[in-house]
Amino acid sequence: MTFDPNKHHPRVKLSADRITATGGSPDGHKTVLGNVSMSRGKRSWRWKIGSCQNYLFLGITSAQHTSYDDLRNQSQFFYTNGRSTLYTDGAKCSGPFPAMQANDTTMLELDCDKHTLQITNLRSNESAIITNLPQKDYVPYVNMYYANSVEFVE
Repeated sequence: MTFDPNKHHPRVKLSADRITATGGSPDGHKTVLGNVSMSRGKRSWRWKIGSCQNYLFLGITSAQHTSYDDLRNQSQFFYTNGRSTLYTDGAKCSGPFPAMQANDTTMLELDCDKHTLQITNLRSNESAIITNLPQKDYVPYVNMYYANSVEFVE
């Protein structure tokens, strides 16, 4: 799994292998989407947080997006470090909110058949679960504010 070279904000810089995304400026939200669509079965991936100077949103969004800025009225399910909050757009959430900081690795586990997304901070072993996700195709979703960086790790 990598970041989609066609679905990222112009100020987000992708590494040559597209596993690292870096926010390029301190102004506004900069979104980047993953390149793998998921609609059935289980899928998990990990992100290493390289820097986390301000808001950093990690999660999933609809795979129907045609570009990085086509996100305004779409369902998104993610965790943000800035407010220690899970945004669920009508789904239910349980568990503590795992605090994130630079150099943490966060694991996301999407179970499309059970309609759940579990987000775990592997440093603290804290996790939260979003349930009752709508049935649809999803892609990994990162939204960076200020000069954050995120890397897919095996």
